[in-house]
Amino acid sequence: RFPKGVVVGYKSESCSYGEATLSVNGGSSKDANCPEGDGSVVFGYLNTASGKWATVLGGYGNTASGMLASVLGGKSNTAFGEHSTISAGSENYASGLFSSVSGGSKNTAANSGSSVSGGSSCNAVGVLSSVLGGSKNTANGGNSAIVGGLSSVSKGRYSSIVGGIQNTATGQSASVSGGYRNTAVAKASVVAGGRQTKNTRPYTILP
Repeated sequence: RFPKGVVVGYKSESCSYGEATLSVNGGSSKDANCPEGDGSVVFGYLNTASGKWATVLGGYGNTASGMLASVLGGKSNTAFGEHSTISAGSENYASGLFSSVSGGSKNTAANSGSSVSGGSSCNAVGVLSSVLGGSKNTANGGNSAIVGGLSSVSKGRYSSIVGGIQNTATGQSASVSGGYRNTAVAKASVVAGGRQTKNTRPYTILP
């Protein structure tokens, strides 16, 4: 026990402990957790909870720096948006308010309410945007979504892409379903598969 809180296991000599904190860790003093934020809770190894009321429940080398941010496990994850959450995986970042990353690696949820569910090197940049798996996908538009695939970009608001490779949805409410290097440019335009198809006509479906 110590005046500012409770440590079960080793205490970190380099940590500025917050008030009313809890740290539970094994290993050695080199692996000790650091609950810097007031009211923070840390389990695991070499984890840091520097945000007020932040929580890290396990894993290794994770950081919860936003107020009420949380990391549930994994390795080298960082939740620095207020109320942000990372569930698992490695090298993920949740920087937006109420943003979340549910596993995978090197994913980023950068805006308010944005989310990435698995995959690798995916980015949810727009407000309330989402990426569900895949690799190197980026949801830039507000309320846009990408499900699986590789290197696709949803730019338009409410746009969506499902699968495929290097597809782009730039129009509002535009969508691309699979295929390769397809582009839905116009409002509510759709490209349903194929290769290098570009739809510039609103409210139409190609091919």
